Amino acid sequence: MTDIDVELINHQASTLMKRGIALMEDPRREAAIDAVHSFDEALALRRQVPAGHSPFQGYLLAACLLNRADALVRLNDAAPLAAALGSYDEAIDVLRALPMDEDPLYPRRLAIGCQNRGLALQIRGLEGDAAAAAAAFADAIAVLDHEHSAAIPDRDYLRTVVWLNLANLKAADTAPDALAQAREAAARALGFVGDAEAADVQAAAAGLRARHVLCRLCAHRLTQADDAADMPEDVHEATDAVDEGLALVRSWEQRGVDVFRGIAFDLFRFGARVYARYQPQFLDEFIAENMDPARSSAAYVDDPDMRLAAHEAAQFLETGGSGSR
Repeated sequence: MTDIDVELINHQASTLMKRGIALMEDPRREAAIDAVHSFDEALALRRQVPAGHSPFQGYLLAACLLNRADALVRLNDAAPLAAALGSYDEAIDVLRALPMDEDPLYPRRLAIGCQNRGLALQIRGLEGDAAAAAAAFADAIAVLDHEHSAAIPDRDYLRTVVWLNLANLKAADTAPDALAQAREAAARALGFVGDAEAADVQAAAAGLRARHVLCRLCAHRLTQADDAADMPEDVHEATDAVDEGLALVRSWEQRGVDVFRGIAFDLFRFGARVYARYQPQFLDEFIAENMDPARSSAAYVDDPDMRLAAHEAAQFLETGGSGSR
């Protein structure tokens, strides 16, 4: 096969890939089916290029397989999920054979492939899939932590997302040590995103989701305690996560970004309950800080959900915190 033949194949396959990717933006099931067909056609073309042609051709083949797998997952049925996992496995095998230190695209795509394979296993939910998903996330983390991944521009963000997915997986696990593992994973996610979340919306979203997981875990542990003396560390961890998260939301509100109000509502309600039960002397200050438009925006404090959360918190003040029990 000549270089001209390969170039023609790549051009035709690229057109089909772009069509499939555009279809993936459409939430309809029919669009996902059409996307699978586009990726299948592109895959048939990519397979015509000899396997050993070049590392980049292997990368292109793997990218096609991974996009096909993502589209199949969207169909959320047993047969498509099985086919998706097959595509993920083949793509990962292709990528692992590439020289990882030659191009940061290679380890980046490998890490994303491992992560998405883990998410697909979670969706399928058969016996043993949770453990396999955890292993897939661990594979993604290992790829990102390797020195050949140092040149990936968004490496820390990808690390955050993978650790966050692992945290959510472990938070739903009933194993004795699962909650501790979830807590560690959420904390690691926060550690990687901390320097970027004040300036990058995606990083902020990941950081807020990590704090949300920490608050869920704290809520579970705090329900096992009779008073604050039993778990002072958990109380401080909970209030720190809430205060930092809400401060981050308010800073984005000041810049006209209002996409975090849903998670702010959850953090506000949880924070009010923790303060009312364990540190009622700070509840009034907590409410005032979060309902001050000068610290966020008028639209934020006038949002019906935020006003509801503030009203509930004020009731705790009136009842001396008894409403949180």
